[in-house]
Amino acid sequence: MASFTTGLIENTLVNEVRPTITFTVKITNDDTVDATVFIEGFFVTGITKTTYVLELFIVAPGEVAARIYDTPFDEFEFQFMTSSDAVEISGWGKDGAGNLTTAHRVVAKEINPI
Repeated sequence: MASFTTGLIENTLVNEVRPTITFTVKITNDDTVDATVFIEGFFVTGITKTTYVLELFIVAPGEVAARIYDTPFDEFEFQFMTSSDAVEISGWGKDGAGNLTTAHRVVAKEINPI
């Protein structure tokens, strides 16, 4: 099993608007067998980290899966566990107009191992 995290992503209001409204997670399975993926999302309030996403699913060989999560929080983090090292994960913040939030982009090489 491989485990990864985005680390904490700051999403505080700027001129009363959140930079990221939704966070899209893209998963690709480059293995030759099915891969199990577990996603856990957290938001932070003060010193408390609270789970708000728990999702477990299978990604077929060669398949690309996408999940979109609301992020109405000052800080959030996603953690991933996969059954295969051949699974690649990236995350993309988007604003209210659907534009990418560059500061909240986490490509596969930037996802940190746990």
